Amino acid sequence: MDSWMFRLFLVSLINFVACKNDTSSSSNIEYNKLINTINFIKPQNLLNSMINSEINNKITINNTKCNIHLKKLSNDTRKFESWALKMLDSSSKIPSGILKGNLKDLGMWDECHSIKIQKDDESIQGRHCMYTVNVREQNTGASIFVSLSICLPDTCEAGMIKESLSSLTDMVPRELQITPTVTSVKCSQIDSEPWSVGAIIVIICFVVFLIILIIITICDVYQQSTSTKHADNLSSQIISNFSMYNNAKKILSMKVPSGNLPAIQGIRFFSMSWVVLGHEYFLLMMSATINQAEFINYTHSWAGIYVLIAPFSVDTFFAISGFLTSYLFMKEIWKGRKFNPIMYYIHRYWRLTPPVGVLLLFMIFICRRMGSGALWENNIVIQENACANKWWALLLYVQNYQGSSTMNCLGHTWYLAVDMQLFWLSPFILYPLAKRPKIGLTILAGLFVASIIIPAIVSVKNEYSGGAFTVANISGILDMMENYYIVSYTRAGPWLIGIYVGYEIAKKNNKKPSLIFVWFGWIMTVLAFSFCIFSYRIFQVDYKFINWWEAFYAGFARHTWACGICWIIYASIHGFGGVISTVLSLPIFLPLSRISYSIYLIHYVYEYMRISAIRSPVYFDDIRTIQTFLGDYVAIILISFLFCLVFESPFVALEKIILGTNKTKKPQKKSNDDEEVGEINYAYNGNNNTKKVDY
Repeated sequence: MDSWMFRLFLVSLINFVACKNDTSSSSNIEYNKLINTINFIKPQNLLNSMINSEINNKITINNTKCNIHLKKLSNDTRKFESWALKMLDSSSKIPSGILKGNLKDLGMWDECHSIKIQKDDESIQGRHCMYTVNVREQNTGASIFVSLSICLPDTCEAGMIKESLSSLTDMVPRELQITPTVTSVKCSQIDSEPWSVGAIIVIICFVVFLIILIIITICDVYQQSTSTKHADNLSSQIISNFSMYNNAKKILSMKVPSGNLPAIQGIRFFSMSWVVLGHEYFLLMMSATINQAEFINYTHSWAGIYVLIAPFSVDTFFAISGFLTSYLFMKEIWKGRKFNPIMYYIHRYWRLTPPVGVLLLFMIFICRRMGSGALWENNIVIQENACANKWWALLLYVQNYQGSSTMNCLGHTWYLAVDMQLFWLSPFILYPLAKRPKIGLTILAGLFVASIIIPAIVSVKNEYSGGAFTVANISGILDMMENYYIVSYTRAGPWLIGIYVGYEIAKKNNKKPSLIFVWFGWIMTVLAFSFCIFSYRIFQVDYKFINWWEAFYAGFARHTWACGICWIIYASIHGFGGVISTVLSLPIFLPLSRISYSIYLIHYVYEYMRISAIRSPVYFDDIRTIQTFLGDYVAIILISFLFCLVFESPFVALEKIILGTNKTKKPQKKSNDDEEVGEINYAYNGNNNTKKVDY
């Protein structure tokens, strides 16, 4: 995520709400201070400052041209020349609705860039620039970030704007007790940036790879149409496994296989939908929204509670990952398979990394050239630079320990890093659990207790609140994200619970649970979810940090949620899941679940590009956001299906061929694990291969 934008958004948001909720006379004084400060930094004053400032006396050739063009702009404005009026018209004005949080005005990007004239043998084009000023109240320390736009001749650079802005902020009267600071100036690219050698190579590789897949698919379709059987050789294996037609059929199949593990596919799909929806809200409010102050009131209302508790969807995935890792490990070890730790790790890395690598190449070499907009240069370029500098951290799955700057590159992949780190740990728990259960359970219990104590200590020591958008937590929000939210030692609890439940189910204890046990389990599940949902009501705007409550919540909330999820899985597998199990086990969720990993990778990039390309601020309301989400989700699912088909399934097929697992063998009954595209576990020696579901 963009940590700089995140900081501006959260700090401004809290101050908007504080200002809105304060109806005293002092509130009006603060409002007047803000308006007076904005008057000093508005584009009209900035333009005059750039024309008249002495900084233009010590400039380079380009700045000399800028000064000449600015004077032409000033003269032609007095003459009501069309191009000059357009340049002023496309710049920001003081926005209305400031107390509602309308402090990011984008101007008119397209109108500015449409300006192209020849004036006195000089070519002048419009350049759209965004600048942000931190307006800080000296007595209270409250900060509000104001972002405005200005349209200038293309010969003017961001550095000149920043110098002129600094001179304007120095002119703010001291009696206002306001300290304005220029925090950012970004100007759009005028001419299309030439494709770099790296970008050309990446595109050629993508195109060649796609052509190869198309040729293989044509060969496969031809063989099937002529009823030609595939020979049992390498070429036939390549055709069969790399065929997009075959892989599409596997992905889209809704045939429920025998031995299917119920409910997991539905839980995975709904949780992924929740993740996408949560990011939809988050990115919307990070963009230009004319009523940003309404957002925090909405999330602390009953109507918006599902947004506030969306982080629990991540804990659902940790619980599922732990469950399936343990369940499949026990199945193989107890069948007498010999555990191969090297292949265990290689398979996991190979399964996850190629799609991540493709997305990295896209962000570094291609993404910037696929759009434009008022926020494009700031948002997308930050992502591109972070990915170019920290690509190795993502490929090693250590980005969650590399600081906030690394998280600017595909920030949502912190989950993959944590999950991979827990996977590295898993053999040290699972092998003793399978071979020496008492020792294994002791290790598991010790880690479980640690997973409760560590988050509680970290939370209380650093005052990291369980409510991410509370006043008590706002000053250290980025620090909390780095040292609490995205690190494995505070997120392991749900995964460990999944490990234990997978172990218990793999034991195949045929003893039927008593009716009292079943009722007790469902009652506790309802109470668990109720605790996680309703306890968030405590984290209100005026909430003050309470040590004992924060320690309790940090230690038990995620574990409680994971217990509820694991009970649903347990109940569904043992046949007393009722209508919940029936719904979650519907065949429609099979294909959607198979592309969930691609959905996870693609959705954030898609949403981030969309909000970066907006041309004007939007109005936040729940219905509008849900409508946008539904439209986005359909597009994301379609793109993710193609992404899975081209960049996920072929690498799984390559693993099959390299490890020689596609030889002719006696047909076997397959469970849903066997039907999952691209999830084959080669960590065990033997003739049988068990497919494994991770996401």
